[in-house]
Amino acid sequence: MKGLKYSQTIVICIVFLLAGLNAAIAQQRKGLLWEISGNGLKQPAYLFGTVHVYDTTLYALPQLPAGLVDKIDKVYFEMDYSKIDQAELMASILIKDSAQYLNKLLDTGAIASLKKLSASSPMLKMMGNQIYAVKPFILMSWISAGGTKAATVDFELFKMMVAQQKPVGGLETVKEQMAAVDAVPLSKQADMLAKALDGRFSLEQQVSRVTEVYTRQELDNLMTVLNDNIPVDASFDDAIRLNRNVTMADKIAAILRTEHPLIAVGAGHFGNNDGLIALLEKKGYSLKSVPVLIRKVRE
Repeated sequence: MKGLKYSQTIVICIVFLLAGLNAAIAQQRKGLLWEISGNGLKQPAYLFGTVHVYDTTLYALPQLPAGLVDKIDKVYFEMDYSKIDQAELMASILIKDSAQYLNKLLDTGAIASLKKLSASSPMLKMMGNQIYAVKPFILMSWISAGGTKAATVDFELFKMMVAQQKPVGGLETVKEQMAAVDAVPLSKQADMLAKALDGRFSLEQQVSRVTEVYTRQELDNLMTVLNDNIPVDASFDDAIRLNRNVTMADKIAAILRTEHPLIAVGAGHFGNNDGLIALLEKKGYSLKSVPVLIRKVRE
């Protein structure tokens, strides 16, 4: 489980970044859990929005409605965490050309900021000097997902399903997710990382802000908070959000032909007219928000 946890932590950070782009908000949608019906379904399936950094000192983990797990036959995550090859994953996040390492792309001020943040981030500290060989987008996600109190709703749900011997699967592979990252040149990624480092934001404050908005179940506002300190280039939106939403919607529709699962992906994929909710509706499905209880731990 230790190796799985390590691989999963890296994957969660990647997913956190890939879910973090915003689009023009045409309609505000609220709700983390959506019942999928219609379009020939004999029984409902469910879509659940997760978040990849979550402050459990402020709120308890979201509670799915009683009996819901008994109604489904499988759970799909963005990736199947039980089938992640750690060696393949590590290789995919590293820069292959040493001439493109970050200590050669970033200025001295950005490098100093990165070293300072590394001291407060377990993930960055663990990398040591190899941090300069990590792709800038991945570092941006690690920075934003840093802090010792950050839990991941995805992995907590995954562990619960494994404990209940529920079959699990994934909508994407590591290779597919990393292809989105690689769509942007390293020099442009480095520029965005430098801007993020210049923000001098607090890791703990970022986690707390994301948690607060997530618990209000405001899908579009969550994207605004994610973007506050992650200046992702808008031209990358097609590759890492829009195209992935379309692909995931197609895969979900294919799954629904034979299964009635719970599909748990980042809530950042839900909102707007190009999110999963709207795309599944365009395919003929009906989606209805189902209340989810999130208990506050302290004021």
